[in-house]
Amino acid sequence: MKKDTKIAVIGLGYVGLPLAVEFAKKYVVVGFDINPERVEELRKGIDETLEITNEQLSAVLVENTKELSNNILVYCQVLM
Repeated sequence: MKKDTKIAVIGLGYVGLPLAVEFAKKYVVVGFDINPERVEELRKGIDETLEITNEQLSAVLVENTKELSNNILVYCQVLM
């Protein structure tokens, strides 16, 4: 994949979140989940499932993501 590839990971549970974090080390990644409480938890840099550490999550989080809409997915080349 090209360095400017944008990846969307749908579902940020036990599988999706670690996958999103690993891809985010090299690519732009958009994580999507239908559970608003889960999304808010992750925005705060906390993973209550303990699949990844809070430090790993914080290292790949981007500020000001509250303004993103569901339409951001149309800009992604890869959906998982």
